[in-house]
Amino acid sequence: MSKKISFQGVEGAYSNLAVQEFFPGAESVPCKTFEIAIQKAESGSVDYAMIPIENSAAGRVADIHRLLPKSQLHINYEHFQKVEHKLLIHPDSQLPDIKKVISHEQALAQCSEKIQNLDFDILIGADTAGSAKMISENKILDTAAIASSLAANIYNLKTVDESFANSKNNITRFYVMSKNENEEFDPKKKYISSFLFAVNNTPGSLFKVMGGFATNNVNMIKLESYNYGADFVITEFYCEIEGHPNQDNTKFALDDMYHYCSKVKKLGVFEKSIYRSRQ
Repeated sequence: MSKKISFQGVEGAYSNLAVQEFFPGAESVPCKTFEIAIQKAESGSVDYAMIPIENSAAGRVADIHRLLPKSQLHINYEHFQKVEHKLLIHPDSQLPDIKKVISHEQALAQCSEKIQNLDFDILIGADTAGSAKMISENKILDTAAIASSLAANIYNLKTVDESFANSKNNITRFYVMSKNENEEFDPKKKYISSFLFAVNNTPGSLFKVMGGFATNNVNMIKLESYNYGADFVITEFYCEIEGHPNQDNTKFALDDMYHYCSKVKKLGVFEKSIYRSRQ
């Protein structure tokens, strides 16, 4: 029986493409929102949720950092997906007929140079694949969509530019999440531990947490902060470190962190993606 993987968006979205690459042969389950994609994994109606976390060009996905603290899911894997924007038009149209372009606002920003050169009017769509679907279903002949090759195939659109983005180095990082915690530990493998924490509201608390990682030779690869609560006094931190809690140095560093923090939530421990070792 094939696995079921939820993702936000319609068929042909880059998240859909990530599902196909990471889980060949799995059933992709499109969802209108990130909340629904996460809820389906929490309820067990799907095996995993494929959730985008950050993009090399556009930065972090803001909605996700709002949802992670509330989620009951655990991070089991990470996946890096190459984003290759295509310029798509209806098969009955030609490029000289195109006056407008529609896509998600981040995709439009990532393709701004060619859009400006072609002097297209800009329309902001809800997402990339949804824009392609709209052109196909409504037979719109004067508007192009920026979307993936998968969207082009699904919605039978013609590709007039295979590499439409400003930069060819456009990568989105995904968390593959489920309701089951990853308990694997192999000392030969390299791991990442991800968690949220809030420090005690006393001078030097964050410095002491950071000092625990330095003292125990634990490398921190991500630290982001954001306020929560109406008074804007409490700051929560989203952190990733290299290491597994079963390793002594990581365990000692985490013990220090628990001592100086008012809140800690482990998001997951997972093996480093092979993408990180590329040259």
